[in-house]
Amino acid sequence: MPRVNLARPEVPAIIDPADPDGLVATGTQISGLEVLVPLWALPALPGEFDRLDLFWSGESDDRPVASESFTGPVDPTQFPFPLTVDKNLLQPDGQYQLWYTVTNDAGAVAPSDRRTVTIDTRPPSYDKQLLALLLPNDLVGGVINEAYLESHEDQVELRLPIPVYLDAQEGDAVDLYWSQNNPPTTSVVASVTVTQAQIDAEDIRIVLPGSAVRAPDRDGNFYATYKVRDRAGNETDSFSRETPATVALKPLPGGDLPEPEFPGADTYGYINCDDEPWNGIAVRISFVRNLFEYQDQITLYWQGYRTFNGSDPISGTEGVFTRTVSAQNVTDGYLDILVEPFIPHIEPILEGSALATYRLTKVSGQSGASEEGLVKINRKLPSGEICGPTTLAMLSDSRSGDGCSVCRKVRRFIARVFQAFGRGGRGK
Repeated sequence: MPRVNLARPEVPAIIDPADPDGLVATGTQISGLEVLVPLWALPALPGEFDRLDLFWSGESDDRPVASESFTGPVDPTQFPFPLTVDKNLLQPDGQYQLWYTVTNDAGAVAPSDRRTVTIDTRPPSYDKQLLALLLPNDLVGGVINEAYLESHEDQVELRLPIPVYLDAQEGDAVDLYWSQNNPPTTSVVASVTVTQAQIDAEDIRIVLPGSAVRAPDRDGNFYATYKVRDRAGNETDSFSRETPATVALKPLPGGDLPEPEFPGADTYGYINCDDEPWNGIAVRISFVRNLFEYQDQITLYWQGYRTFNGSDPISGTEGVFTRTVSAQNVTDGYLDILVEPFIPHIEPILEGSALATYRLTKVSGQSGASEEGLVKINRKLPSGEICGPTTLAMLSDSRSGDGCSVCRKVRRFIARVFQAFGRGGRGK
């Protein structure tokens, strides 16, 4: 048999013949890699024989990983002939070369073209949880309403954060989930295939369609999360961190709801050291206009500020608290929500304030938002100390008899004097 180049081996149903990288679908290699060898030119005639040797670049070039002998005349119905690369050779991940040779009984050897094979079993982002999607800058307060959808082609364009997730590759698929539960209990609502240009620009976007926003037929708090699948079929182990957004497509009649109240605040709207804010700050939602009913949902939004008038926000103090209206709440005519824990929601506020708003979401799916409620927080004692649970214990230990009561009264009086004469307010 003369030395001629043979057709390259193929790996049917596992490798796309048109894929130059020869990417193996993850999981299919655990039983070994079946290779099909086509019938070569000038097969053995009667009285002759050919030897077929399969090679894998993970092994020595002179050591075949599979072999078979054929006595002439070679039966063409046996072809393409299957050989197997043992599963133990498909380690570790990487790019390999696969080829075969045919040797006749005279010792002449004909090699095939080489086939690239890529083994990839590691998911995108490895073991790191994907960061949360970014909402559009013009989606004020993260609220999706009809006006926003109408002015944005009935969609919300979300963007993957920078830097792009680890090991991002062209052809990765980003699957978007939209659900009131986290992790989501719904199926994929949108997908996008990543391009190299997007990876280079660190600008990967995915569109949340208006139809997906309307599908649940109710307002409320929703979460956008995503997963990434690579071309080999490896998928991130967990969902990304969640991106919260509020759907407000079914407004309640009568306009905005009244602002929340702070039952622990004094006449001047202050929470002081004597109120022990480290035990939490109560926010009260008073039920009005017969709108609040059993099993309605109330979501409170809290943000701390460095000033007494609700400006200069303190990053990290924000919080979202969701409660369901009980039968007792309906009887009482209000619902109290305790903002806690002290760290991180309150502790950074020394001489400042907090703004609280809430959204009522009816069982029917309608919703309405409240006006902002402001509470001033002063944790600075007349001595200049900042009060907290440790400070309070130290002060208590240092007092005895009537001294404790007297000190407390003096502190409270001085604090009230400062508050009454310009130590804060919305106009400051």
